Amino acid sequence: MFNLQNRINGNDDDRQYLETRIAVRDKLLAQEMKDLESSLRNQKLWNLHVPSTSKLHELDLTVTPQEGIYKGGKFLFKINVPPEYNNMPPVCKCLTKVWHPNINEDGSICLSILRQNSLDQFGWRPTRNLLEVVHGLVALFTDLIDFDDALNIQAAQQYTQNKEAFKNRAREYIQRYC
Repeated sequence: MFNLQNRINGNDDDRQYLETRIAVRDKLLAQEMKDLESSLRNQKLWNLHVPSTSKLHELDLTVTPQEGIYKGGKFLFKINVPPEYNNMPPVCKCLTKVWHPNINEDGSICLSILRQNSLDQFGWRPTRNLLEVVHGLVALFTDLIDFDDALNIQAAQQYTQNKEAFKNRAREYIQRYC
């Protein structure tokens, strides 16, 4: 239990737990980076960048779809891996404004693999990894577009009512923000 007097006296049990979790997270990330680097070599759909080698838990992902509605766009995502990783999923945010049913105007993302508690079998589990998260984010622009489980309700409604208007608006966002 949290005890302010103990912390004032320099006794912080949570700090030791947090340091242990950070060490576990960083070890897992170091191992996963090898898989990410080998997957990155022979493809053009995404690029992963670690801005600081001392902060492997902060990643920048750029997705460049090669087909479909979002072809020609360049979408930037920020991926933050919490200390509780791999028990908790990474936190992802889209930094590029996009007209998409599963990404809202502030960059929040609706993707099963990013959900801690999911009703389906596709939510986060400790056996999942960053490569699966990257593949999920990339697939949001092709076969994982989900108009039935939308975060951006307006985009989903526009698609069901007028597909051509949706495509035009998506292309307009690509021209303006990508």
